[in-house]
Amino acid sequence: MSEKRRFIRFDILLDAICRRKGSLKKLKVNNFCRDGVGVLSDEALDQGEDLELEMMIPGDNIPIIFEGQIAWVGGTLPGEADHQGGIKFKKIKSEDRGRILEYIYKKWITAKEK
Repeated sequence: MSEKRRFIRFDILLDAICRRKGSLKKLKVNNFCRDGVGVLSDEALDQGEDLELEMMIPGDNIPIIFEGQIAWVGGTLPGEADHQGGIKFKKIKSEDRGRILEYIYKKWITAKEK
């Protein structure tokens, strides 16, 4: 299978809350790149759907909230979250994008020091 990734992806695992179809759903964000995030969900995702996502960075008390669109959906996965997909950013503050990158960078530096 060939991939069409244009930007490097950084693996992370963060809890998130998704506002979709008038209700709140829990997701896991499992990677981050310049134009979006990868997610894991217990429920099926609908490609093309617009949604709002809120996530917390450990050690930070201000949530990151952004708007996005489900750009792709994947098959089911065994384990905790059954579905995977990708959310393309439609609206995210540049300072929030920077906060995510700073968290990823700190985790990367810590891992390299071990």
